[in-house]
Amino acid sequence: MRNGKLNVEKILSNGFELDGENFVRRQKILNRMTLTIIIDKRGNVTTKIFDADGELYTLHLVEGASGSFVGAVKDSYEKILNDVAEQCFDEQNFKSAQALKVVEYIREKFSDAPEFLWEKFPNYAVFRRKNNRKWYAVIMNVPKNKLRLDGAEEIEILNLRVEPEELDKIFDGEKYFRGWHMNKKSWLTLRLDETLTDEEISARLEKSYRLAAKK
Repeated sequence: MRNGKLNVEKILSNGFELDGENFVRRQKILNRMTLTIIIDKRGNVTTKIFDADGELYTLHLVEGASGSFVGAVKDSYEKILNDVAEQCFDEQNFKSAQALKVVEYIREKFSDAPEFLWEKFPNYAVFRRKNNRKWYAVIMNVPKNKLRLDGAEEIEILNLRVEPEELDKIFDGEKYFRGWHMNKKSWLTLRLDETLTDEEISARLEKSYRLAAKK
C-alpha cells in the first residue's frame, strides 16, 4: 500500500467512514476479534485488533508466535489488508515525491500523460509531444551506483533533451549526468531525489519540450 495512491471514492465504497482526518473501518475477525483499520489522507495505514474482552491483541505481529489460533488471526489479517490495498488504492508507478511533482507539472503544463512502453520495466515512463510524437522526458529508476554514486539503492531519474554544448558545460557526475540509456550527446539525466530544486527541473523540462519540436 505504500506504493499506491489512496482513492477516496473507492475507500468510502468499501466500508470506511471519515472520522476527523482519517478513514476508519471496523470489522470482525473469526467472529470474536475486532479489527480496526485507520487510513490517513496520505494513505498511511495503521491497525489494531481487540479480543472479545476489548483487550488489545498483538500476537499476530510477534515474529515466531505459534499456534493454530494465532495463525488463523494472522491469515485473516493479512488477507483483509491485501484486499484493502487492491480495492482502495490505485497503483502508483512513481515512488518519490519529486517524480510525482514532475508528472503533475507535465500534466498541467503540456497536458501530456505518461506512457509505459516496456513490460519488463513497468515503472519506466515516456512523455511525448502530441504534434510529432517525439520524446521529451523519460522517468526511470536505477541503482545509484549505475550513475557512479555511492550506494546500491534505487533512485528515480529524469532524462531530458539538451543541447550538446550545454551538456558539456553542466555535466558534473553529481547533479547532471550524460543520458542514462539515451544518446549521451543530446540527453541529460537528472536525479529526482531533491538534489535539484523543482524550479531547476521545471525549467529544463520546458527546454526539453522545445527541443523536441525541432526537426
